[in-house]
Amino acid sequence: MSYLIAGMAVWGFVGWLVDQWLDSGGIATAVGIVVGTVAAIYLVARRFGPR
Repeated sequence: MSYLIAGMAVWGFVGWLVDQWLDSGGIATAVGIVVGTVAAIYLVARRFGPR
């Protein structure tokens, strides 16, 4: 669960920083959250999946 929360928080924050830099209206924040979620799911699947 911590992978999911941390992934969304870290990449969402990076997206927010990009939004502030480019003034893009929240698009980069949404993309960052999605990227963080996908990356976290990949890490969880890799760690606990079949070996």
